[in-house]
Amino acid sequence: MERNSNIPIRNIYYMLSYAYQTLNLSEYKEIGTEVFENVQELYAEILSIGIPVLIRGGLSKDYISVEETSNVIKGKIDINSTIKKNTLVNKKVAVVYDEFSEDILLNQIIKATLLYLARSNKINRKMRKSFYGLLPYFTEVSDVELDLNLWKKVEYNRQNIRYQFIVDVCRYLYEQLLFDESSASQIMKELQDEQRLSSLYEKFIYAFFKRETNYKVSRSQIQWNVDDGFADALPIMQTDLILQKENKTLIVDAKFYSENMAARFEGGAAKQKSGNLYQIFTYINNWEKGPDETVAGMLLYAKTTALNQPNHVYNIKGKQIFVATLDLQEDFVGIKESLLAQADQFFA
Repeated sequence: MERNSNIPIRNIYYMLSYAYQTLNLSEYKEIGTEVFENVQELYAEILSIGIPVLIRGGLSKDYISVEETSNVIKGKIDINSTIKKNTLVNKKVAVVYDEFSEDILLNQIIKATLLYLARSNKINRKMRKSFYGLLPYFTEVSDVELDLNLWKKVEYNRQNIRYQFIVDVCRYLYEQLLFDESSASQIMKELQDEQRLSSLYEKFIYAFFKRETNYKVSRSQIQWNVDDGFADALPIMQTDLILQKENKTLIVDAKFYSENMAARFEGGAAKQKSGNLYQIFTYINNWEKGPDETVAGMLLYAKTTALNQPNHVYNIKGKQIFVATLDLQEDFVGIKESLLAQADQFFA
């Protein structure tokens, strides 16, 4: 089977740099010159630098609901709890009130990650000691059991968005170590890597064009071009990237798979994945065109090790669809040139 797992660690760093502009801060500059044996070392180094940066900026706080028994009335009296616990015997009542506190989910995830890393034999001793030394800053934060479901509950806003990069890297590193330590099959590990890198690849492609080009860059939803206005239960068409310049629009869907093309049987001719083609064709046909606007689509795959790679241009019903690959094993200068050239196919 084709594999997409041999991306140089340095290029994963560059992808992170674009996807999360936090890595452009001066504190991270030396990382780009270091050599890492594996991606765990890269993630651990980022956290060892990034968490102290968060701490120096002050841990985020928010209002949390506190329930306690007290002889001082504050907030609201919980009558049911007061009766159930029979607190009136001691001249106390159960009260519920809001408190501005550091004991929020984001800080709980970071603390739990620090504890996990400080005890992991997959992290070198110096790094474990560094993580352990950061724990005193989280004494006001509750202990939680580290679990992948924690990340599903995270919500960001303007006040806590500075946490996103570090909390995401906490997850990347935890997942990596979790699967290394578990008895999960190699196939499951590769599937997890593919999902993780697929998300990063999409973020990277978007951020690259946003930063390196003068195109109008967006990733908006496309509305279904229904005849009667009825669109209930139709799936959402969420684009990865839309590039616009003058009267041209290119809708790009970034794809990161272990297999970029499919054969109906072993030894058979490799064909485009039909679902991906249908998807991009649907996008361009439902795009609300302006006068004299030209719309095209692109499937941008991360290159695998297979001999046959998607590299085609189709003209279907007056619409162009580009199917291209990006070699993430090139040096980053080559990656940058390739990405710019892929867009130039349409805009030049």
